Amino acid sequence: MNTQNDKKQKMKRAFLIYSIVALCLVAVGSSVYLSVAKKLTKQVDEAPQKPSISETESKPLFVLPEGQSAKPKPTEPKPTQKPEEKEPESMDSEDVLASKNSVKREANFSLPMEGGTDKAYSAGEMVPSKTMGDWRTHNGVDFKGSVGDPVKAINNGIVKAVYDDVLWGTVVEIDHGKGMLAKYCGFGKGSTVSVGDKVKINDKVGNLGEIPIEKAEGAHLHLEIYENGKLVDPMKAMGK
Repeated sequence: MNTQNDKKQKMKRAFLIYSIVALCLVAVGSSVYLSVAKKLTKQVDEAPQKPSISETESKPLFVLPEGQSAKPKPTEPKPTQKPEEKEPESMDSEDVLASKNSVKREANFSLPMEGGTDKAYSAGEMVPSKTMGDWRTHNGVDFKGSVGDPVKAINNGIVKAVYDDVLWGTVVEIDHGKGMLAKYCGFGKGSTVSVGDKVKINDKVGNLGEIPIEKAEGAHLHLEIYENGKLVDPMKAMGK
């Protein structure tokens, strides 16, 4: 019995000792934990805090001095330079005369050839064509002649054009002033006056050649006259 009681007593003492030791360890651990936690909290509180997004948005990045505005000052437009005005190009004296219809022509016209007329102006009516074998209008007056005969200007004027035509041979156009333009058709190639030449009444303007579209009618001058761009009867226009 005594032995068993002794064992129980020893166990009680051991339990008490272990309990005391455990409590001591818990107390020490708690104090250490509290100390460490307190230090960490203090460090966190003392650390600089980053501003929140709302704070950065509400505070300006910089402050301008008083009296200055953040808006840029409008720049004054530089005066634009006016483009240089070019003077109109001067026309040749011949073009000036023609454009102002200032050709001083004689009161009376002269016929371009002395052999007389061969075929009259048809005034829009259809007439027979020996060369083409059909009926067509004849827009001018034909003057008789022979190849090589001289052709004279019907009045004073300025030569406006000289060209070769497959139907009418070599053609000379002369501005006779007051809106009158005469087309002399049927010259020999290379025998005429030149563009820009001034001619006087009865001056030679070329030598007679052939007219392909009227070849069957023989050598002759085909003369057409336009007044203000409208085809007219050459004989009436010349007062003949």
